[in-house]
Amino acid sequence: MDFYDQLRDMRKLKGFTIRELADRSGVSAAYISQLENGNRGVPSPDVLMKLSEGLNIPYTELMQIAGYLEKTDSDKEEGSYKKPRVNLRRFLRENDLIFDGIELTETDKEWIERMLTVMFWKEKQLLSKDEQTAESPREAVEFSYESK
Repeated sequence: MDFYDQLRDMRKLKGFTIRELADRSGVSAAYISQLENGNRGVPSPDVLMKLSEGLNIPYTELMQIAGYLEKTDSDKEEGSYKKPRVNLRRFLRENDLIFDGIELTETDKEWIERMLTVMFWKEKQLLSKDEQTAESPREAVEFSYESK
């Protein structure tokens, strides 16, 4: 199935008209229509990012469909689809990001990285201590917070 067919199917599955997707993503309705009709080539990663936000689907999924990212061998196995892992620290550092229409500065991204580090600090400590435990560190952390 071609990119334009999959894009149209995803939009319809979400229940959006072309105009609604245009409003949600910031990509013009005319361009989306041309994409879906196969009159345009595969869009740039920047346009794919906007479309992924508008469709509320993972960016990497659109990147794979567009052919920018290859599926791993395990992804290609029949009945098995595993989304690629993204190193969030690297993603924050290497990309221009927007949150609720606000472009994040380098300082904003640094603060987000710090907050995430603090958020997962306890889990990281548990991982290093309890690697042999059957219970996952996240479950242990959640349990300890709930029991207080």
